Amino acid sequence: MGKRKSRAKPPPKKRMDKLDTVFSCPFCNHGTSVECRIDMKNLIGEAICGICQESFSTTVTGILLYFE
Repeated sequence: MGKRKSRAKPPPKKRMDKLDTVFSCPFCNHGTSVECRIDMKNLIGEAICGICQESFSTTVTGILLYFE
């Protein structure tokens, strides 16, 4: 009599690291002044500088939904 083959367990899923939400501003070069927010309900990403008030917004793609 032979042994039954054991099923290999699937490898554990790796948890992705959180993305940074604070950056230095490319316009005024002030460190850690740009704050990024992602509105998952409306699928809009927004980056705003607290010093020079420059802002940028764009639609959120599927790759960003994976990191949340």
